[in-house]
Amino acid sequence: MIRKITISERTTGKLLPVGELVSEINDAGRARCQFRYLDQFLVRDDAFALDPVSLPLRSDIFTADRKVLFDALEDSLPDDWGRKLLIRRHNLQKGEQDPASLLEALGAEGLGALSFIGDAKKRQKRQPGLEASMMDLDLLNEAIERYERGDQTNPELSLLLSAGSSPGGARPKVLVFNKPSGEHHLAKFPSIKDTVDVVRIEGATMSLAAKAGLNTAPSRVMVCANKPVLLVQRFDLMPDGRRRHMISFRSLLRAESYYVSSYGELHAMVRKYSDKPAKDAEQLFRQMVFNALTGNTDDHLKNFWMVYGHGEGWRLSPAFDLVPNIAQRSEHVLHIDLDPIHPGKSALVKLGRSWGVSGVKSVVDELYTAVAGWRAEFSEAGVTGNDIERFREIDEHLLK
Repeated sequence: MIRKITISERTTGKLLPVGELVSEINDAGRARCQFRYLDQFLVRDDAFALDPVSLPLRSDIFTADRKVLFDALEDSLPDDWGRKLLIRRHNLQKGEQDPASLLEALGAEGLGALSFIGDAKKRQKRQPGLEASMMDLDLLNEAIERYERGDQTNPELSLLLSAGSSPGGARPKVLVFNKPSGEHHLAKFPSIKDTVDVVRIEGATMSLAAKAGLNTAPSRVMVCANKPVLLVQRFDLMPDGRRRHMISFRSLLRAESYYVSSYGELHAMVRKYSDKPAKDAEQLFRQMVFNALTGNTDDHLKNFWMVYGHGEGWRLSPAFDLVPNIAQRSEHVLHIDLDPIHPGKSALVKLGRSWGVSGVKSVVDELYTAVAGWRAEFSEAGVTGNDIERFREIDEHLLK
């Protein structure tokens, strides 16, 4: 099976062609893909690399064996939750569920600036997705619970399939447009599998992070159908209609499934590719310290992104998906220094100096002071006492 897909981008607000992808899975199940930038894109003054590491801006034909897609293109696809909805919405059969086929089904509906056009005949059969309205949140909260319970008679299923089939991550979420404000959000919902109030906990942690000086995606919690919903403002969309291209650090670092990586490797990428390396290095450092203090051990590489905007260049994205140690995992996914555990205040200061963070001791002190108010922040956000006690290790981290 061979799929040919034309890729376009919307960083200027206009849909402009970028390149061509050919993806093949042979009869033996062996995968191979190729990509090339179009000449009309390469001559543009504002041309940029979709992946500055693996797809640099030049006229070569790039080839990847044993891959259906280049990692930077697969970044456009949703993860577990959205991928299941995407397959269901387009009624994709087993032979159409490979990443290239999903990319074709996604079309122009993914997060970020890229758009994908494949076989015209198949495209005509597929209904475009849409963002939900803020007024739909009550219905969607109920629809998600019914969907998770396997209810096939859900009257709001079509809305859920449409608005929820492009966001990434493993938890229930949909895209939402707030017409009065003109803002676009990712709405994150509770799951029937939750053992704690994940939505309010994440909302409180995001608020705490902002007070600690992190550049966070603006967020707030609303109650819909008697359940909390976290609204996180999208950072890939700009107010004037332009979009930002996004690439995960998993793609930039070419990390495979069972990788061992560190914040130091992310820092090296930021220093090499960011258009404001010193500012972004400090932001990454703040996020690392914050994660260490709050016990956010789910700090995997797809929770860190670089974004490219027209006239802005490459920048570290705002922080998102910030939660304390809900899974009760003892080690961080990313090594903080040499080990996957909180190394203590003095070690963090030393590490910050090696990164070249200006006024690093004051930065670390600021983070410790802000995180010290975590119990009050969680309580004010409506997190129960039992859930707060679950994260009492934060107090221990503050003493290190």
